[in-house]
Amino acid sequence: MRKFMTALIPFAVILLAWITASQAASFNDAVHAVIVVLPFMIAFMALFMSVWYKNSRFFFLTVFMLIAYIMLNIAAAREAMLVEAVTEISILIPINMIWLAFIHERGIITSYGANKAIIIGIQFVWVLINVLGKSNDTSVGLVNPDQTMPIPAPAIVLYVLAIGFLMLNYILKIQYVYMVFISILLATYISLHFAHRPVTLAIFTSSVFIIVVSALFEVSYSLAFYDTLTGVLSRRAFEQELAKLGRQYCIAMVDIDHFKRVNDTYGHDVGDEVLKMVSSILKKLSYRARTFRYGGEEFAIIFPGQELDEVVPVLERVRKAVERRPFILRAEDRPKKKPEVITGSSAGRGQLNITVSIGVAEKTENLKTPMDVVKRADEALYRSKSNGRNRVSIWSNKGKIYWTKNSRM
Repeated sequence: MRKFMTALIPFAVILLAWITASQAASFNDAVHAVIVVLPFMIAFMALFMSVWYKNSRFFFLTVFMLIAYIMLNIAAAREAMLVEAVTEISILIPINMIWLAFIHERGIITSYGANKAIIIGIQFVWVLINVLGKSNDTSVGLVNPDQTMPIPAPAIVLYVLAIGFLMLNYILKIQYVYMVFISILLATYISLHFAHRPVTLAIFTSSVFIIVVSALFEVSYSLAFYDTLTGVLSRRAFEQELAKLGRQYCIAMVDIDHFKRVNDTYGHDVGDEVLKMVSSILKKLSYRARTFRYGGEEFAIIFPGQELDEVVPVLERVRKAVERRPFILRAEDRPKKKPEVITGSSAGRGQLNITVSIGVAEKTENLKTPMDVVKRADEALYRSKSNGRNRVSIWSNKGKIYWTKNSRM
């Protein structure tokens, strides 16, 4: 639910910008003056946060949009210059949004960052040359102040293709960053239609930078509350969630069996992939619950408002799903990219049979605090580990630990 609401924030910002722009005519000169400089203030905040979080993608996006805004304001001196600037920038924006959406994070003050700066610089030198080439053009009537500015057909095609491509990636990967870039494309498409109206242009350009700032806040939240390897919530999020639990809940502790042996035998890369596989099963099967990486190879699952009779069958499905999912070991000489012509054997190094041990406890009159429940779930997990692994152990209301009937003995 939170991810869905977060994805809607950029579009809410655009809607707010539209409402504000529709009222721009009623603002006095002092408000107009503030609105025109507002993009610079918000852009400075976005640049500062980008550097702070070492996010080159949003840093160079902000730089690009800030230069584009300055260029449009310079070009407003003559109608022919403004038309040329809108034409050039409307083509560059979708191209650069796709480029920036898919670049790897390799730093800002690095050789990779310098290369990105050079690419953006070359683009705007080219735009500036073309715009200044129209400085002696005294044509009038190119821009109707009562209508929106036209966007060239090639730019419209690029916008449609860019939005479609980003939407496809969002559907396939469910990554917030793609929705951010889609919303920025929509905001810039609207703003370019009003490039001849400084206040409206400033409002929608400010919305772009606000979207970037909100995205950076989301980045900081994800760094604090999500495990970067598995994508599940982190231990810090788990500790905060415990403080919000109500009167009825269950907590399960899940541990990957013989995980140290996997790391020692096959390396940490294989171990990381095992962690990802198990976490994906936990997220998929433990519905109406929240999954956390507790530490190392151990996960925690909170089932709010549920009793043991509801939770145990879910945990059994999780256990069986992990047991039945073969983990294929890739061949050591397998290329990172699939070759056009396959030669030799394509077989890997075999497969691993991964299993998990699970302990679960329920909030009762004897277990009054969340930490009491966590402690008993940990004790039940220890019993699972010490009695053969690959099973679910339950801390009962009577203070005893027992196994589920369909756990493997």
